[in-house]
This record gives sequence, structure tokens and C-alpha cells, in this order.
Amino acid sequence: MTTYRITPIGCAHTGWAIERDGAILRTGPRVEVLGAWLDAILAGASTYDADDIADVIAKRPRPSYEERLAVFSSTGRPEPSREPFNKARP
Repeated sequence: MTTYRITPIGCAHTGWAIERDGAILRTGPRVEVLGAWLDAILAGASTYDADDIADVIAKRPRPSYEERLAVFSSTGRPEPSREPFNKARP
């Protein structure tokens, strides 16, 4: 069984990587772009189509707080963060 993992990389965690069975498969600065690429691959897309999908996601701005709040429903989980990609790490 193949195992995929998205993990932070770089000395200051400045980027992200997709690992497949422990080997780095793809890297990038935005986790949502890598996630879109991996989602396309796992859905059966070719790597060329997955690259195109990831490129489209990369060109889009990150969703605003208001856009994320529009799909939020109170189900016991917290409300979306205003700054989901905070630079400070615990």
C-alpha cells in the first residue's frame, strides 16, 4: 500500500513537500497547491492534468475570512481563523 504525506520542509519550515513512502515526490511553498495536486493524482488524473489543476489553484488568491465563514456551520468545531497561515509556530 502506498502512503502519502504532506510535510513541512526547510530549515525554518518555509515550504511543503509530498512524500510517497518516505521519498519526496513534489515540493512547493503553498500547502493547498500541493494538496490539490495530490487530490487529483489520487482521483486518477495523470501527472500532466494534476500539474494543470495545481497551477490553477496556485494562481487563485487564498480565500478570505468572509469566504471561509460563508460555508461555516456550527457543528461543534471552532469558527475559521482570520489568519489560518500564521507565521508564528508554537
